[in-house]
Amino acid sequence: MSYVARKYFVLPADREEVKRAISMFMLAKSDARASYREIEAYGAAGMYFVPGKGWGMSFKERPKTAKVEGLGKFTFFEKEEAWVAIPDKRTAAGKKLEELLQNTAELQEIWQWSLEKSLGIYGVVACGFPTTFHYCCAKPLFDGRVIVSTPDAKNRPTGSGYSRNFEDPVIPGWAVEISADAYEALNALPEFGRENAEAA
Repeated sequence: MSYVARKYFVLPADREEVKRAISMFMLAKSDARASYREIEAYGAAGMYFVPGKGWGMSFKERPKTAKVEGLGKFTFFEKEEAWVAIPDKRTAAGKKLEELLQNTAELQEIWQWSLEKSLGIYGVVACGFPTTFHYCCAKPLFDGRVIVSTPDAKNRPTGSGYSRNFEDPVIPGWAVEISADAYEALNALPEFGRENAEAA
């Protein structure tokens, strides 16, 4: 795995860009959570991706088939300590479950990067052999600030035998650079929107 140094920043809570980005993040989070609750309504503990087969529902205990109409054969995954079943696409119920799982996965992906994309800082640096991907990651703090960890490197320019298709992270000029220790201390604080968070 290739090593890339990282830089750390804090984005002030009073910036309109930050306020808008957090609003978009919370909206994406709400949509993703709502879709996930639909999966939990089937008694599932969550969803699990099975390579070559797609998304399935995971259960802590093997449920009775009658309770989960539309699911195929259950398989126990020791690493996850869960029973997983893929929707049976031959049935109407299975097609409905597959659509729900795909939609939920897409909403989770949107939520995962919504803050970075709303702030305009989303980016990934690909380097090393085998190729390792280093992402720019942001977290909204309970007091409205946002902390950012980004790779201190850039993608190789397009050249002979190499076609770059990754965007470099772009940190705004008004971001305040902080140390790794300061970042870790801030990262330990509650995330924006958590019920147990108290404003400073």
